[in-house]
Amino acid sequence: MRLTIASLLLSLTLLGACSQTPRPADTDATAPVTVSTQQGTVTVQPTVVGYQIDEADDPLESINRPIFAFNHVLYRYLLNPIGRGYQAIMPDPAKQGVSNFFANLREPLNLVNNFAQGDGSGGFTNLGRFLINTTIGLAGLFDPATAWFDLPADKASLNETLRHYDVGRGAFVVIPILGQSDLRNGASSFTESMFHPVHYTFEDPTDDQLLGFKALHDFSPRVKTYDELYDQAEDPYVFFRNLYLQGQMRDDAAQQPAEDEVNKDATDGGQ
Repeated sequence: MRLTIASLLLSLTLLGACSQTPRPADTDATAPVTVSTQQGTVTVQPTVVGYQIDEADDPLESINRPIFAFNHVLYRYLLNPIGRGYQAIMPDPAKQGVSNFFANLREPLNLVNNFAQGDGSGGFTNLGRFLINTTIGLAGLFDPATAWFDLPADKASLNETLRHYDVGRGAFVVIPILGQSDLRNGASSFTESMFHPVHYTFEDPTDDQLLGFKALHDFSPRVKTYDELYDQAEDPYVFFRNLYLQGQMRDDAAQQPAEDEVNKDATDGGQ
């Protein structure tokens, strides 16, 4: 597996813009920020409450801030205009087909991570979805696994697997080009990119070009949201940092009760 420097840089650059844009907030009373990743107007309130963040969560702030400022210039004047152009020229049905294609191509990674977390049901769901959508769904362009066979997507990442085994997030970091992350999530994203099934499906450099296109496809709907959040925030660095960390904290809190319930069921079943 070879990665050319130019294609890798393109992929990482576009992925960075995607990671810099926050995910939709959970539907929870403690999450006051509602963020849409679809086209259209969004209303945001740049106030982060709920999960409290203190200085101990950001020991590298003096290094992170200048990197954040550099990334913002890159996004605002280069990547965001590209993303807006992509959104303008790409028809909605084509966007859905592209999303389906890359989601199907990722299913082997989902399968491995679900099994690694002890979720056999999720792993077999991934296997069924991959077989159905690759064949009946015309190489994944369509999703008959969900529409016809009631097999909804069950995405699982290496970051979630490490969280499952109580691996901590580590320090919050802002990576040049890549954006906000933490040591666990950054290492997980890099590892998954190196072992993404696209490398075993397509020859070099087509595989790298496809990953670059995927990154463009994924971050382009978030461009408008990023601009609005940045412009409305009193301190954009603090806002994006807190929103990212709160998202990780919500994920940690959401996973623990689910694991406790699984462990309880296993214990009850053994009695």
